[in-house]
Amino acid sequence: RQHGARITMIASRTLVCAASTLASRISPRFQRGNTVRALASGKANGIGRRPILIGGVAGVTTAQMGNLGNQQARAVEAAPAPDTAAMAPAVAAIAALKPGAKLADGAFEVLAVNEVPEYNVACVELVHLKTGARWMHCGADDPNNVFNVAFRTTPTDDTGVAHILEHTALCGSDRYPIRDPFFNMLRRSLSTFMNAMTAADFTCYPFSTMNETDYYNLLGVYLDAAFFPKLSREDFLQEGHRLEFKDMEDKNSQLELKGVVFNEMKGAMGSQAARFNRALSATLFPTSTYHHNSGGDPVSIPTLTHEDLTRFHATHYHPSNARVFTYGDLPLERTLAKSQELALGKFDRIDVSALDVADERRLTAPVKVEVPIPADPVVPDPNKQSAVSVAYLMVNQIKEKEAELENFALTVASDLLLNGPQAYFHETLLESGLGSGFAPGTGYSSSRRETSFAVGLKGVAEADVPKVEAQIQGTLERIAKEGFPKERVDAIMHQVELGAAKVSTNFGLGVAFGAMGTWVHGGDGMKPLKIPVLAAKLQAAIDADSKYWQKLIQRRFLDNSHRVTVVGVADKDYDSKLEEAEKKKVAEIEKSLTEEQKDAIVKEAVALRASQDGDQNADILPTLKVSEAVPREIKHWNSLITKTSGGFDLQIDAQPTNGITFANLLLDVSDLPDRLVPYLDLFADFITELGTKTMDYKALAQEEKLKTGGIGAGVDVQQSLDASAPPRVYVSLSGSALDRNVPAMFRLMADVATGAKWAGEDARLGLLLSRRAASAGAGVSQNGLSYAKGLANASIDPVAALDYRTAGLPHVALLQRLSREKEAGVEEVAAALAEIAAYALARNRVMRCRISAKPEACDPAVKQMEAFIDALPPRGADAVGDELTLAQSLASFSGAPSKTFVATPTQTNYCAASYLTVPYSHPDSAPLFLLGQAMSTSFLHREIREKGGAYGGGASAAPVEGVFVFSSYRDPNTTATVETFEKAAAWAAKEGNLTQEILEEAWLKAFKAIDAPLAPQSRGASLFTNLMDDESRQLFRDRLLDCTPGRMRECAEKYLVGKTPALAIVGNPASVPDVKKAGWTCVDAEGNPLKEE
Repeated sequence: RQHGARITMIASRTLVCAASTLASRISPRFQRGNTVRALASGKANGIGRRPILIGGVAGVTTAQMGNLGNQQARAVEAAPAPDTAAMAPAVAAIAALKPGAKLADGAFEVLAVNEVPEYNVACVELVHLKTGARWMHCGADDPNNVFNVAFRTTPTDDTGVAHILEHTALCGSDRYPIRDPFFNMLRRSLSTFMNAMTAADFTCYPFSTMNETDYYNLLGVYLDAAFFPKLSREDFLQEGHRLEFKDMEDKNSQLELKGVVFNEMKGAMGSQAARFNRALSATLFPTSTYHHNSGGDPVSIPTLTHEDLTRFHATHYHPSNARVFTYGDLPLERTLAKSQELALGKFDRIDVSALDVADERRLTAPVKVEVPIPADPVVPDPNKQSAVSVAYLMVNQIKEKEAELENFALTVASDLLLNGPQAYFHETLLESGLGSGFAPGTGYSSSRRETSFAVGLKGVAEADVPKVEAQIQGTLERIAKEGFPKERVDAIMHQVELGAAKVSTNFGLGVAFGAMGTWVHGGDGMKPLKIPVLAAKLQAAIDADSKYWQKLIQRRFLDNSHRVTVVGVADKDYDSKLEEAEKKKVAEIEKSLTEEQKDAIVKEAVALRASQDGDQNADILPTLKVSEAVPREIKHWNSLITKTSGGFDLQIDAQPTNGITFANLLLDVSDLPDRLVPYLDLFADFITELGTKTMDYKALAQEEKLKTGGIGAGVDVQQSLDASAPPRVYVSLSGSALDRNVPAMFRLMADVATGAKWAGEDARLGLLLSRRAASAGAGVSQNGLSYAKGLANASIDPVAALDYRTAGLPHVALLQRLSREKEAGVEEVAAALAEIAAYALARNRVMRCRISAKPEACDPAVKQMEAFIDALPPRGADAVGDELTLAQSLASFSGAPSKTFVATPTQTNYCAASYLTVPYSHPDSAPLFLLGQAMSTSFLHREIREKGGAYGGGASAAPVEGVFVFSSYRDPNTTATVETFEKAAAWAAKEGNLTQEILEEAWLKAFKAIDAPLAPQSRGASLFTNLMDDESRQLFRDRLLDCTPGRMRECAEKYLVGKTPALAIVGNPASVPDVKKAGWTCVDAEGNPLKEE
C-alpha cells in the first residue's frame, strides 16, 4: 500500500478549519506544524525528495529494475490463473469473477477482472446494463472501505456551476429533505473520510469508513444526494451567491453580495499563486473546458442563475455519465444491489456524448502572454515581483497509442528536472539568482485528459524574464543531447519501490481519486494500479534504446509547438481593484432596483434566515450508536520500552511495516541559549541541505534518494500531560529506508549529524534563505488561519509563543531581513546554525530513540541505531554563564491576551479566539474536547457558514496544549464573527442547549479522530513523542465516554463565558478602519504597526 491521492481539487465541501484541528495532538505529530517550512521546503511543496506519483498514486516496483525489467513485464503480461487459495477472502472473491458474469440479479455485467499482486488487490470493472454506468471495485484485505461516485462535469464558463452544484446537492434530497444531510452525517458517522470535490473536469463524492453499518448508512445518503437532490433556490442562495442588504430587513441599508462558494473562491483565488496558475491553465488550454475555472471566479459567480444550476444537474448527474469506485473487504454484491435499489435502477440510459471533452486545438506556434497578478504580501526585493513560466501541452491520455508509457516516462523526467538540488532546473534556474523560487504551477500534471508540464520562476525582475526563458530552453537542449545519468534514474526507481512498500491508511482513496482523471473520459480506470508494469516497460525501453531520454525531450519539449509562456506582472492594488469593482457593480445593481425588487430581496433573505434558524428533523438520517460502535478500551500497540547497549531509552515498535524501517532520535535542546531560538527551525530544515564533510549537497541529496525514504530533522515540544513538569524542547532526527538499506541510512544520518557543512556553503545557504523568505511572504494570505491561531495562542501560552517565534509572523519578518541583508544575513545564519549544532548534536543531549519495523528487522536496526549514537560527540556545548536559556524563557513567560489584526492582500478573513484551559490529564480536558465538537456542529456551522457566509468555522480543544480555540476560514466578516464566538460560549453554557443527542454526535466526531486508522509506523508514536502511555490514553477515553451534557455545560461556563480570549484576525486591509474603531492593534504581515493614512 502507499500514499494516497495527489489530485488537484478546485474545491471541497468539508469544514476545513474545524477538521484540521479536530484531533489536535491526542496522537501528537512527530514535529510541530510549521507553516513557513511547509511552504518553503521542497520536501513539502511537491518539488521535494519523495516517492514518485502517477495519476494520484505512488509508483511501484517490486524488484531492483536492472535486467529484471523485461522479465517483470513478461511475467505481468502472461500472468497465470490466480491462486485464490492464497488470497484474502475479499481479494479471492473478486479474482474468481469472470467476464460476462451477471451480478445483483442481472443488473450489472462483469467486463474485466484484474489481479494486482503488487498491491494485494483484485479489481473488477462492471457496467450497469440499464444505464451504462461504469463501476470498478478493488477487493482488498482492508477494513477501511471506500465509495466514490463521480460525474464528468465540463464547465463552459467561469460561473462555478459545477462547484456550486457540488455544494447544493448536499443540502437535502428526496429521502432526506432536511437542510443539510451532509454536515449532519459528519456527526452521525465514524467515517474516516467524507467529502465532495470539484476537479477541472469531474465532480466526485467520496467517503470511507471502517464500520460496516456506517458504510451502508453513508451509501444511502450519498446516492440520494448525488442522484435526487432538492436543489432548492433557497439552498442555491445560501451556497452559491445572493444579494442581501447589510441590515437584512432594511432595504435602505447597503446592498451586499454573499454566498458560501462566492466567499470560498474569493479566498481560494486570493493569492498570486492561484491567479498565476489560473492564467497558465487558461492560456495552455485556449479552446477546451480546462480554459475555465471550474471552481468559479468571484467576478463571474454572480451571473449564475438557479435555472442554470438545475439544467447542469439534469445533463451531468445521470448514471449514464457516472463512474463509481469501491474498495475494501465488504462484499461487492450487497453494495451493487443497494445502489440498484436506491438509485441506478430508477434511470434509463441517455446519450451523454455531448459532454465529451474535445481535444485541445494544438497550437502551430508558441504563444506568449502577459497577465496581471496580485503582489505577494511580503517581498524581500520590491523590484523582483514578476513570475514567468513556460508550459507545454503533452500527452493525450485517451487517444495516443503509447500514452501510458509516455505519461510515466514524463513523470520520471519531471522528477529528474525539478526534484532536489541535483535536478537540472534547480541548477540552471534556482541557482541562477534570477528568481526566488519555482513559479506557481511548476511540474508535470497528468490529472487532466491531456497532460502538461510547466517550469519557471517567481520573484523575477521584469528585465530578467527573457533570461529565464533562455535558461529553460538551454537546459532542455542540453538534455536532448546528453540524456539523463543512469544513477539518477536508478535513484528515482528506488523511490518508486519505496513508495509502493510504504503502508498507508488511505490507499483505497488514493486509487479512487487517481482512477477518475482518465476514467471519466473513457480511459483506463486501472491506471493508478499499473505502475509495476509501466516501471518495467520504461526500464526495458531505456535498455533497448540508449537515446530514449534524448528522443523524449526532443519530441515532447523542443519539437512541441503547443508551448505557452505566461508572464505575471505584480500589481499591489490587484485585490483592492477587485473590491472596488465589486462595490461599483453592486452599487449599480442597487441603483437599478425597483421598490418591488428590493422587497423581493428582503423577502428571500428573511425566508432564508428563517430556514437556517428553524428546527430540522435530523432523525430521518441514519446514525450510529456510540454504545454499539465505539469500544471502551483503547487500541494497544505493545511498544517495548528498553535501553540501548549504551544505556539510552529505547522504544521498539514491532509492526507490519512491509519491509521499511523507521528510526527516530530525540535530542534535548531545552537549555539552548534563548537567542538561538529564532534559528531553530532553519537548523532543522537546512541540516540535510548543505552537504557534509564527505560529500557536497548535491551528492548528499542523490545518495539520500538512492538509499532512503528521506532523512531529516524537526523541532517539537514534549509537554507534561499533567503540567507537573516544565516542557522539554527537542530536535528530532529521523529517517526511513528499505530494510536492506538501513545501514546506509544510518551512515547518512551519522554523516549529517557529525559533519553537516554549516560553513563554506554561502551561495547554497543564501539560496535556501531567499527561497524560504519568498515562500513565507507569499503564504501569509493563504495560510491566514494558521497564522491567526498561532498569534492568538502565542499571547497566552508559552509553548505556543515558542512555536510562533520559530514559525509565525516573527519568523516571516526574520526571513525577509536575512534575505535583504544578503551576505551579512548568510553569515549570521551560518554562525547560529553551527552554534546550535555544537550544542544539540551530542550524546549527552539524547532523550530517547525509537525503531519501528517488522519484528525480524528490529534487532539489526537497533544495532545500527546504537552505532549512530556512538558516532555522536560525547558532549555538546553549553550556554555561557548566566545567558538566558530556552527553558528559562518558557518558565518566565507572562501572557497578555492579544487583540491583533494582520492586514494582508486578500478579500476574506481568518479569525481566531483562544482561551487557556487545562492539561490533558485534568478531569475537564475530555469534556472540553467534546464541547468543541458540539459547538462546531450544533451552533457555529449554522451561524458562521450558513448565516455569515464563511467557507468554514468551528471550535476545538487541544488537550495536550490546554488551549481552546474558535476559528473561521475565508470569512467575509471580522468583529461580527468574534461576537459569534462569544454567543457560542453563552449558548453552550445555557441549561438545556447541550442535549444527550448533541453529546452522542460529539462522541462520534471525537472518536472518528481518535480511532482513525494509523499506519503501522505511526503506532506507538504518541508514547514516544509525548510519553502518552496506555494508562493515560485509557483514562482520557473513559472520561470522554463518561461525559454528560451537564459536564460540557459546566466547562463552557467555567472556561469560556466571561473570560477574555486572545484574539487575532488575518485578513482584508479594507477591514482596518472598522477593527481599529473596535480597539484592535493593526499590523502588516511582518508585524509592523500600520501607518496612519
